[in-house]
Amino acid sequence: MSEKSKVKIDRAAIRRICITAMCIGLGALCKLLSLNIVIFGGSGMKIGLAGIFTTLPAILYGPLYGGAASAASDIIGCIIAPSGPYNPLYTLTAFAGGFIKGLVWRLLSRVNKKTLRIAGTVCFALILALGVIFYAFLGADGINGRVIASAESMPEKGEVSATELSFVSRLITDRVHTTDTFTVKSVADSEQVSIPCSVTYAGAKATVAVGKGAFEGCDSLRGVYVPDEVKSVAYDPSLSDVTFYVSENAKSYAALKDAGAKIMPPEEDHEKYGIELEKGDFSANGLEFSTNDSYRANLAMYVSFATFALTLVGVLGLLLVAGELIFARLRKSEPTYALRVFAAIFTCELLVTTLNTVILKEMTFASSWASYPFIVVWIPRAIEGLFICVIQTYAITVLLKVMRRALHTEFDRAPERKDIILPGSDGK
Repeated sequence: MSEKSKVKIDRAAIRRICITAMCIGLGALCKLLSLNIVIFGGSGMKIGLAGIFTTLPAILYGPLYGGAASAASDIIGCIIAPSGPYNPLYTLTAFAGGFIKGLVWRLLSRVNKKTLRIAGTVCFALILALGVIFYAFLGADGINGRVIASAESMPEKGEVSATELSFVSRLITDRVHTTDTFTVKSVADSEQVSIPCSVTYAGAKATVAVGKGAFEGCDSLRGVYVPDEVKSVAYDPSLSDVTFYVSENAKSYAALKDAGAKIMPPEEDHEKYGIELEKGDFSANGLEFSTNDSYRANLAMYVSFATFALTLVGVLGLLLVAGELIFARLRKSEPTYALRVFAAIFTCELLVTTLNTVILKEMTFASSWASYPFIVVWIPRAIEGLFICVIQTYAITVLLKVMRRALHTEFDRAPERKDIILPGSDGK
C-alpha cells in the first residue's frame, strides 16, 4: 500500500466529538427531570442537571465546544420536553452562555489560585452577610419571622403600606408590584345586580373579577351592571336571558361579546360603588368573594430569595472555598477547579438570565410580566441562578476529577494531536 493511499484521522478530535455528543445527550435527557419555578405568574426558571453536562465540553475543549453543546442540548430538549413553542432566541443565548463558560475558564487559568480563593471568600462572605442582614431587618419590622417565608406568614398589602419600615425592608417590599384579585364567587338572588368597581381589603385596593358559577341560584336575575374596571366576567350559557350592562371600553366587554352574552350599554346615571373589607371578611352587599392572595405569595417569594437563598448560597460558597483549600493542602500534586468552575458558570448564568429576561418580558407574549419593571423580574431569577450555580459547581468539580483520571488529561493544556492513518486517500 502506497503512502498516497493513506488518510490521517485526528484521534483526539474524534474523542472530543464523542464526549461532547455524550454530554449533549445527557444534558437534553436531564431536561425531562427539570422543575419549572413560577415567578410573577410566568415561567421563571428551570432547575435541573442539564447545565452540569453542557458545562463539561466548555471546560474540556473550549468555548466553541461549550457553545455548540449548550445550543444542541437546548434544541433537543425542546423536542423531547417542550414547555411551549420553540424560540430560536433561547438557542442563541444558550450558545452565547456555553461560549462564555469556556472563555472565562481559559482566561482564569492564568489567575493565581490564592487570588481566586481570596476573591471567592470575600464574595461569598458578602452574600452571607447580605442574607443575614435581610433576615434581621425583615424580622424586626414584622415582615418575616420564619426561616423560609410562606404566603400565610406574610402581612397584607395594606398592612405593609401602612407600616413604617426600615430602608432595608423597603428594598424587598417595594419590589412587589402585584395587586390581589378579588373574585365574586356567589351573588344573592336579586333582579338587578351591580358588580363593585373596586374592592379595598385591609387598606389596599384590589382588582375585581366575577368567577364561574357566581350567579347560580339567582332565579330572579335579569340584569348585571359591570363597571369598566372589572377584570373579567365568567359567562355561562344559562345566563342567556340575563342582560349585561357593559360599555365597549370595559375590560370584560370583548370576552362577554365573544361568549354570546346579551349586552347593552349601561345607563349614564348608573352609580358605581366600591367595597371596603376588613381583614378576614370576604362578604358584603350580598356578594361573596375569594382572593388569589398574589401579593403575599409574591412577597413571600421575594423574602425567601433575599433571606434563605442568599444565606444558603453564602454558607455553601464558603464551604466550597474551605474544601478547595483543604484539598489543595492535602493533595498538593493535584490541581483544584471549584472556584474557576463557579466563576465560569456564574458569569454565563448572569448573561443568559439577563438576555432571557429581556426575551421573556419584551419579545414574547409573557403578559404576566409585561407590567413589571425589568429589575423586579430579574432579581429573583438572578438569585435563583446564583443558588443553582453553587450546587452545580459541587457536581462539576467532582466530575472533572473523575474525568481527569479517566481521560488522562490536564484541562489547562490543549490536548495533544494523535493521528490514526487509514488507507483510502492522499495523506497530504
